[in-house]
Amino acid sequence: MTSMDLTGHVEEFKREGVTIFRGFMAAERVAEIRRVLDPEFARLVDSRPDAVKLKIVPLLGHEVLGPMLSDHVLDPLMLDFAERVMGPFVQLDSCEVSGFPPSDRSLRGSLHFWHRDHFHVAAQYAELAQRKPYTPPLACNCLTYLQDMNEETGSLYLIPQSHLTPTLITKEREKEPYPRQRALELKAGDMVFLHHDVLHTGSYNTTSEMRYFISNYVCRIGLPHRDPFELPLIEELRREARAVNDRRVLRFFGEDDRFVERQEAAWRAMVEEDRAACRGG
Repeated sequence: MTSMDLTGHVEEFKREGVTIFRGFMAAERVAEIRRVLDPEFARLVDSRPDAVKLKIVPLLGHEVLGPMLSDHVLDPLMLDFAERVMGPFVQLDSCEVSGFPPSDRSLRGSLHFWHRDHFHVAAQYAELAQRKPYTPPLACNCLTYLQDMNEETGSLYLIPQSHLTPTLITKEREKEPYPRQRALELKAGDMVFLHHDVLHTGSYNTTSEMRYFISNYVCRIGLPHRDPFELPLIEELRREARAVNDRRVLRFFGEDDRFVERQEAAWRAMVEEDRAACRGG
């Protein structure tokens, strides 16, 4: 996608904990990726016929899918928005393609399980029954869907504003519907940008075809990352970034030797501004 005004998306993300980029991936691109994924996941199903979810991870380590989707992983609009809500600290945690094989039709509308994603902190506030103030997230999940999402394919459900409210779902009730749940209406190619503190769940795919999404999970630089960065494709992307001094791409793969220095300089500027304002008062 080309550049766009992100203000409305930023406001929605802060308020709801989620925003949707409609038509993020073109239909032709979705079809192209699915043509590659279908035989790959057919082999995975043969090896694990009872699995509810299968995945290819690390995506950038896959011989075919890595080069094919490296531009998606580093999509400028995705990174622009990540920097708007997280600051210029964005690092890759993991990138994967997940596939959900067809399930029995009796499971239509049934939930997988409510959860929050890696690095979440909202549960700590829930234990104290305190509303969490909005702060920039430590991580976000960028989910691009490769088919329409509805009750038959297995909707994505979330609890809006649960990144701010003391909402905690016990293990015993993690597969039960929640009064404030919302099913996201999505078309193939839509991208969901999800705050890591938002409670969400998938549901069962009761079609006759595999259901897919691409997850580009990003976190703050310096946090642990599930994907290894010592992959040949990542080394190539780093070399290209160094050649043009692209700090954003290097930081995405955990490389920024001036990060702490520049961050401390920003802190000093803020402190001086605050002290000057106080003296002026």
